[in-house]
Amino acid sequence: MNLNKRNRFTTSALVGMSALSLLGSSFVVPAQAHEPARSISVDAQQTQGIPGQYQAAYSKTHNKMWVTGSFLRTNTVSTIARVNPETMKIEAVAELPAARSGTGVKAGFSYMGAFGIAVDDVNNTVWVTNTRTDSISVYDQDTMELLWTNYDVLASEPDIEHPRSVIIDNKHNKAYITGRYNVWSVDLTSHEIKNLAIKPESDVRVLTMNPTIDENAGLLYVPERSSGTVQLINLDTFTLAGEFTVHADDPDADVYPSGVAIDHSLREIYISSQGKDGKNSGVTVYDLDSHAFKKSIPFGTRALGIVNDEERDLVYVADFGQGSVGVIDAAAGKLVADVNTGEEKTNDLALANDGSVFAVDKGTYAEGVNVPFALDFATGKPAPGNKTMILGEDISIDANSFTRFTVDVKTDDAADASHAEKDTVTNSDGATVTGVKTAENGKDLVFSGTGWTTKDGVGSVLAAKFDMGGVSVLEPVTNPVNGKAIPNKTVYGVVQAGTDGSWTATLPFPTPENSTATADEWAAGTEHSVTFLSGSLAQNDNGRSVTFDFTVGAPAAAMDSEAKVVEPTKVDFQGYPELTKTTDKDFTVVSFKDNNDSVIFHNEIQWVGEHGVAKGWSDGTYRPFENIDRGAMAAYMYRLAGSPRYHAPEESPFKDVPTDHVFYKEIAWLHQAGITTGWADGTYRPSEPIKRDAMAAFFYRAAGSPEFTEPAHSFKDVSNADIFHKEIAWMKENGISKGWEDNTYRPYENNKRDAMAAFVYRFAQNATFEASAKK
Repeated sequence: MNLNKRNRFTTSALVGMSALSLLGSSFVVPAQAHEPARSISVDAQQTQGIPGQYQAAYSKTHNKMWVTGSFLRTNTVSTIARVNPETMKIEAVAELPAARSGTGVKAGFSYMGAFGIAVDDVNNTVWVTNTRTDSISVYDQDTMELLWTNYDVLASEPDIEHPRSVIIDNKHNKAYITGRYNVWSVDLTSHEIKNLAIKPESDVRVLTMNPTIDENAGLLYVPERSSGTVQLINLDTFTLAGEFTVHADDPDADVYPSGVAIDHSLREIYISSQGKDGKNSGVTVYDLDSHAFKKSIPFGTRALGIVNDEERDLVYVADFGQGSVGVIDAAAGKLVADVNTGEEKTNDLALANDGSVFAVDKGTYAEGVNVPFALDFATGKPAPGNKTMILGEDISIDANSFTRFTVDVKTDDAADASHAEKDTVTNSDGATVTGVKTAENGKDLVFSGTGWTTKDGVGSVLAAKFDMGGVSVLEPVTNPVNGKAIPNKTVYGVVQAGTDGSWTATLPFPTPENSTATADEWAAGTEHSVTFLSGSLAQNDNGRSVTFDFTVGAPAAAMDSEAKVVEPTKVDFQGYPELTKTTDKDFTVVSFKDNNDSVIFHNEIQWVGEHGVAKGWSDGTYRPFENIDRGAMAAYMYRLAGSPRYHAPEESPFKDVPTDHVFYKEIAWLHQAGITTGWADGTYRPSEPIKRDAMAAFFYRAAGSPEFTEPAHSFKDVSNADIFHKEIAWMKENGISKGWEDNTYRPYENNKRDAMAAFVYRFAQNATFEASAKK
């Protein structure tokens, strides 16, 4: 039969030991009801998906699957796809808004790339994180119309930094976003954004991962990658409510927790962790109430996405490292199947109404596919096809795969047959003991009883003995009434009945490891008894002794030590539909409100804005006639170089530039690239205006300090006595500086922001950026 919800515990009974605790332990836990053996089978299908798949989300209202895809870091190929979860047919793909991409010599256009995704069925919307543009967007489920985004082409301080995942909380009317250093809440109606700093004291990059909501407890569970913890956020107050550390099987290796799932019926939390170098990858299980670690289920080499089917106690985990999905029987606490989704990079999972699972990966499934959702990097215009060109490089567009699988759960009648052969022994006062007539060798023994009450009408406390005391435990059992150890080791277990006199007890099968029993004495075919006694362990109890006889049967058939590998059946791809337009608004327009035709370098200022070299101020101005300081100059040069990947050192190269300076990374990069040496006293003086002579030196070094024959004269106010006379002459020779009409350069004047824009623009047209810093 199919299994849905089951009662896990008989709350009216307590046992001094269980299958989950050692004999003689001082712990007293609820006695577990018998769990019938389960047979789990998996059927999977696979077809072509979209390029660059990241996440999937399911609409319960519309029975639609939503998938994000962003191919390459430039996001010139990106979309959100609406998919039929049963046929895997792509029904609609969105033409996402175009955005500015890159800076300086590497500037161009991209889509507002889609990464994380969540469905809000109450408001009929889809929320998407645009990781590369530090923004989020909201689309209509029916029309795909863009309803709102916080993207700002000139934002120098984004509202949300590197957003990753999004989850919807309709009860509090919020969306929660994870990303760098924070968790953000966004009001579903007003779109007000609030941030909650996570581990602000950390000296490493904080990255919050894929969260889940426990509506019963009013908590948001957020894995934090760098610290190996799970952060708990109170949803009523949007404040931190605590944290717990994720278990590491190998304490010397990183854990990198990635996702969370919760099963309220089992009272368990499941954390997926990527680990490192194949260590600590898999799922760890925790008690929902205490957050205490319970067990580890190793899987894959980089376990990432996780989702659970709470109705059937199944957990699914995606392995990014090897390209597979693990199926975990949560009731049994073990991995039962491994669905092969491809060579590698299984990213995310979503669960449909019918219990089927939808998996998206980033492994190559089909090469050189024609897609309608491609953009020309240079022009920002649509460029459908099977290739995309990035900075002169022609790149094939490769698609990933959708994998859909269903899981059938049934009781294993053969394995469970012995449990149907039960018998009941009744005492003279009506108290009963029920158990199996043939016990499975090596498997826990489950007994239950009724009518066990004291003379005061409360539940009796029973002692259990095997073979009339012929089997002794290795450590004494604890009396749950007074918490003291029972000296008589022939007491194998203690059970406290409920107020109605009923109880259920799970007794570990006697073995040499837990008792004085021998394997031969308890071999298949041997006959034994268990006696339940009351009268001495609880005050004013009734004296009873009920013996139940049983025979040891054969052990259960050996289970495969490894999970069954499931290969999906290939399904024909049904094509990409035409693009659905999402907006008419142009988000690529750059406009500083104080840059107009009266500004002599109007076009050059527009260029540095469009190419991400200058962001301006938060009030939308550029302030062309103000001085540019040396800190901002470093930022201009870094962005002009294309904002290269660079990890600034922990110790500043200049004594007057702290590591928390707004342009610390850019200044440190400028130093390592050999563009600045600073002053002899070890300072950089970031707040001082940059002089025109020093600015010439910066540009000359940025070009790689090229071989250059200096003319006899460049500007009439520049001589060989000037420290940077060669660099200034090079600027003029290459058309980067024209000087004034009187043929002066005025090397010791402060450089203005309008002139800086002109220098940057001319450098980009007439020179090549050669300098680079070591990573």
